[in-house]
Amino acid sequence: MKTKRLLTQRQRAVRKLPPIEEVLRGSILGRAVRCGQPSCRCASGERHSAVLTVSFPGGRTEQISLPAAVLPTVRGWVANYHRWCEIIEKVSAINRDVLRVQRQEGKALPLRRNSRRRSSS
Repeated sequence: MKTKRLLTQRQRAVRKLPPIEEVLRGSILGRAVRCGQPSCRCASGERHSAVLTVSFPGGRTEQISLPAAVLPTVRGWVANYHRWCEIIEKVSAINRDVLRVQRQEGKALPLRRNSRRRSSS
């Protein structure tokens, strides 16, 4: 019975996953920059603001300048990445509990059901 409750908790957690297509690993930073034009206001000290996303694909730093129009979308993608990480940790904890319960009960693990694929429609 405890195994069934744990499996239900696991399914509930998995249903909360955001769409995988809307995930971005990275951080959003604000910076003040100079454009390099000698006649621009930034040459005398008042810098332009820039918003970037920073990620580390393959261990290398990658920065992408973000126009204001895409900032809300990118913030959502970064939040979705963090949500995925939280849910993965939760599912892993539940799976450890399932293993402990089944070891105590001397039962075999349940067969893997067909994974429900998330669609973007």
